[in-house]
Amino acid sequence: MQSRKSSHQTAIRGRSIAAEDLYCDVVVVGGSTAALFAALHAAREGALTYLIEPTDWVGGQLTAGGVPAVDFAWRQNVQGINTKEVHKLRANNQYEFYDWLHLIGNPGNCTVSRHCFLPNDLLQEVLSQAIEKEANLFVLKNTVPIDVETREKTGKREITGITLLKRIPKLDGEFPGYERPLSEAIPDWYVRNNSAFFQKQQFCIRARNNNTLVVVEASEFGDILALSNADYLVGEDPYEGATERDFSASGQSFTFTFNLAIGASCDGAADSQWTGELTNPKHTFDLGTYGWDGVWNYRRLKGNGAPDAGQVSVMNWKQGEINNGNDYAGAYLFLSYEAAQRTVDNNAWSGGVNLDVLRQAETLSQDFCRWYVSKAPQKFSGIISIDRKSVCTEHGFYKFPYLRESRRSVGYNGFLLCAWDLSFYPGPTGYPFEDRVGTTVYDYDIHALGGSDVKTEAADIHWTEHPKPFFLPLRSLSNDSIANLVVSGKCMAQSFMANAATRLQPGEAVSGTAAGVVAAYCSMQGRNMHDLIEQRNYQEIQERVSRYQPLQWTIDGESFPRLYRDGKEEIAPTTSALNANWSDSLAACFDRDFLYFDTSALDLKQILSLMGAQPSSVSFEKVEAGEHHFYKVPKSTGFKIIELKRKFRERE
Repeated sequence: MQSRKSSHQTAIRGRSIAAEDLYCDVVVVGGSTAALFAALHAAREGALTYLIEPTDWVGGQLTAGGVPAVDFAWRQNVQGINTKEVHKLRANNQYEFYDWLHLIGNPGNCTVSRHCFLPNDLLQEVLSQAIEKEANLFVLKNTVPIDVETREKTGKREITGITLLKRIPKLDGEFPGYERPLSEAIPDWYVRNNSAFFQKQQFCIRARNNNTLVVVEASEFGDILALSNADYLVGEDPYEGATERDFSASGQSFTFTFNLAIGASCDGAADSQWTGELTNPKHTFDLGTYGWDGVWNYRRLKGNGAPDAGQVSVMNWKQGEINNGNDYAGAYLFLSYEAAQRTVDNNAWSGGVNLDVLRQAETLSQDFCRWYVSKAPQKFSGIISIDRKSVCTEHGFYKFPYLRESRRSVGYNGFLLCAWDLSFYPGPTGYPFEDRVGTTVYDYDIHALGGSDVKTEAADIHWTEHPKPFFLPLRSLSNDSIANLVVSGKCMAQSFMANAATRLQPGEAVSGTAAGVVAAYCSMQGRNMHDLIEQRNYQEIQERVSRYQPLQWTIDGESFPRLYRDGKEEIAPTTSALNANWSDSLAACFDRDFLYFDTSALDLKQILSLMGAQPSSVSFEKVEAGEHHFYKVPKSTGFKIIELKRKFRERE
């Protein structure tokens, strides 16, 4: 007997372009690692769930995005905390994610991670089985959103429907639908008409049973944020905590990754796209101190020991301040707010990205391949080739580029997860939010564009350099302008700097899990994200989330934040006394509602003059922390000061 799930999928495949609407409780617009975890956990919590996947590989960075060498925290001393050892514990990770990685093992034995593997192995051995087990979960592959319907309801805006476009490959071949690199194919992904490569099917997904649809935005381009004209940020912030739109065309670089294989013959090595002279003679590359073998082993996916026949390695190379590999830092990928909105208004949305930048990044990767293969030891001459079979594309790249950022939501009431929440709280962890729904840790990992000095924080504001083990709050999963939108992964409500620490695979697994649980809860309870935050309805959600991942950190055998015997949390008091055990920073007198300015950098007379205020009318509290002296000001005033100082410097 055919299962309900397989029967339903067959019905979808057979529908025509004029198909009726699809109905569900939760729709996850995906392409990221967060999207996979959101869809799985929304389904497990009882919601009929659709996962919208732009490629035919679910998993995001783990698979289609070409980063199957998992990034865990690596710093061994962050204010006294060994984050590398802390992050090795199952108790401090999304439990299933941890178990999956230990099941797949470490067949690549690479030097950058404890887990390096061929992505198709993870898909076949783990991910496909996990999806198939969920009767409430349906996946629409090779599908993207092209339109969003919204309405006003009781003073709040909500999404009522999403128009989707599914691609059915027309051409025969080993990898149908993946003949062309993304820069050529992506306009075709979003255009409604049939093309030489695809037949198109159009769906509109809506809520079933006259309920409110719950939408999880976990895409790599932030499609839903842009298509719904939600409040969002993109690129570098003018200052930490800023929520105004101030597009600077500066942000993270990105990479078109590919796999190389060492074989017994030159299978594919003569491909002119990947061998011969450099396409752009201005491209220069460098192996740094690693040497050829070191780069090969850095993200090796198959094999061990010295480079040898039968091994496979993913090429995703950059070291130091100089972009010396295939990490593209030549120009910013994302369109400005205005340019992106024009494409939405003209029914011409195609991801809101610059196609010229995509093409340049592809050319850089191919040139790096030419250069790197030409530098191989003589014994490998003629036997290194692009491994198309391991990435399942005819063009040779992974199915999607490795993106380090996306469009980012502005949370309810303007909330953003900020860098001070990760670094600035007294004790061994970041700020222990009352509404926390997950834990993760990584460094502020920014790959800046060439010639740009990515700097999201005014130098006058003092904070700790690296994140401690930190928490993700429920509010970071919200959007200020759309009540039934849950955001996850790189689309979370967070600053540019905070995203640089949450964007890795373990962090996306955590935020995705929380988003899925919250979305299912909203659907079944008939509530939206704004309701949950207003009602501070955290405990039941936290109980549900805690079945899948921790809400406390385990450090040296202790749990943080600590709990009193009556179950109440211990919140460290605000104090001006420096806690030498944990910090050489201002963390000991941290309060999330204040900013701290170095007294030597803040010219009070100048600031008061710009504010049009008299010195006697403004109070600046002085704080001493060791040898440091600061002015403590409310955050709202602090933001105004930063903005005024910025404008003053521009006039100078």
